[in-house]
Amino acid sequence: MRKPTTLRKALTVAAMLAVSSFYTLVGPSALAQSAKTAGELSVTGSVMINGTQAISGATVFSDSKIKTSRNSAATINLGKLGRVQLGPDTEMTLQFVAGNIGGNLTSGRAVVNAPTGVTVNVATVDGVATADGKSAVTLMIDVTCGNTRVAATHSAAKVTSGSKVEVVAAGSEVAMGQASAPRCARLSTSSQSSGLSTGALAALLIAGVGGAVGGIVAATQADDVTASSIVVSGFRP
Repeated sequence: MRKPTTLRKALTVAAMLAVSSFYTLVGPSALAQSAKTAGELSVTGSVMINGTQAISGATVFSDSKIKTSRNSAATINLGKLGRVQLGPDTEMTLQFVAGNIGGNLTSGRAVVNAPTGVTVNVATVDGVATADGKSAVTLMIDVTCGNTRVAATHSAAKVTSGSKVEVVAAGSEVAMGQASAPRCARLSTSSQSSGLSTGALAALLIAGVGGAVGGIVAATQADDVTASSIVVSGFRP
């Protein structure tokens, strides 16, 4: 009886060594998967991720489609990469990898906050808003009125519309495309004369209040630009 027991022990030890070697080989790959960049969602109201109702605390991965309903908003905290805030009636496919955040904004408005070293690339039907990551930046991209408006604070950015590239200086705003809703209520750059801080302006954009707050002027005129033109107007955070 002693020999079978010894053999059984030897086989058990061999199996353990084999399993240990296997995990040594696959360990780095498994760890890489578990360390995949992800964001944390915070919601107000009704928010969907890839067609499924989402709650605060949900994990958001790159290429997720996030959609907010009326009177709703979402914030995606990406840790060291920065943060993305989505206003009401907004749909965006969010994309992020090490050193870059952005995505495709198809409706509504988004505010992207990126620290130094992180580039930003947000595409709309009219063009692409980018920041090179040389310094921290806050980009506000708004397509609520059919065309695209991009405002930059803290540092410069640029927008590309077809073959035309326009610099968005810090504290300025650029419009791309043709507005399809002449009476669309939108936060006007003239509202900055009230001395709003960057954070307050971002909060108003996210809340989607437009002219609903006293002292804030809503833009009701049409953007008189062609599909390929870019118009610069004053923006004072």
